[in-house]
Amino acid sequence: MDSEAALAAVMLSQLPRVGEKALMRVLHHNAVRGIALADFFRLPEAPLRDAYALPAAAVRRICEERDDLRREAQELLGQMAGGGVAVWLPDDAAYPARWRERADPCPPVVFALGAGAAFALPALAILNSRGLSERAVTAIIRIGQSAAAQGLAIVSGGMKATHRIPAVLGRAAPARVIVLERGLFAAFGRHLDRDPFGLGPGRAALDAVRTLVLSPFRLRDHAVARNGPRRDELVAALADIIVAVSTRPGGQIERICFAALDRGQCVLSWLGENAGLVAAGAVPIDEGQLNDLRRFVVPRR
Repeated sequence: MDSEAALAAVMLSQLPRVGEKALMRVLHHNAVRGIALADFFRLPEAPLRDAYALPAAAVRRICEERDDLRREAQELLGQMAGGGVAVWLPDDAAYPARWRERADPCPPVVFALGAGAAFALPALAILNSRGLSERAVTAIIRIGQSAAAQGLAIVSGGMKATHRIPAVLGRAAPARVIVLERGLFAAFGRHLDRDPFGLGPGRAALDAVRTLVLSPFRLRDHAVARNGPRRDELVAALADIIVAVSTRPGGQIERICFAALDRGQCVLSWLGENAGLVAAGAVPIDEGQLNDLRRFVVPRR
């Protein structure tokens, strides 16, 4: 992505009151009409309002406050360049193919820091409903250690306790991917060379050779309630193997696992505790089966 396209992508991410579906609609309409994203910001009010169905605040930002929007995006882009942060759209070669194929919708604008090569490895995610029992913590640690020892990448979130443990265990893996539930700058503050906030006491140095951090949210946005479920969906979509450790029947994590099974992903149910997932095709697993997790990797097409 050249500098002008990157600037336009950041401008797109900063539009007010425009969510993921509306952003995807913009990208779709541009593709159908052969309009470059930079040229989209030069369109008059009528098509922005009528064809693109953008809210009034976004139309006003583009038509009346375009220079301010551009300056804001240039400032952000400068900070990104200084810290090694990239911006990806779904048609970029670096964009995660698994999100393109599995996420609905796939994130329209993604900010990335670190090792894009992490996607070359088969990946495992550990999902758990809210509320960590001592037994669940022990299971998460054993699964994460086994995955790392067997050369699997570990995909996790960050601040949520059920993600924090795999994210820290991922330091021992050949690669780890951390999906944020907030903007990348909000998660790192001024220190893009350290781990994101929330992975434990202190902040370890970020191993950018083996770690990839992704955020589908505006760079400076803090977390809100709806971001957590979206992060969990995106973590699952990146994984070749999902291990459901403790999933509450009828809960968010169970729903995400059902969706993954419907997509043909491998879901393992720790100790077979969730009967609904097992009935839907999840494979029961216990500690005795952790020595060969790679056998559960479904070959990619």
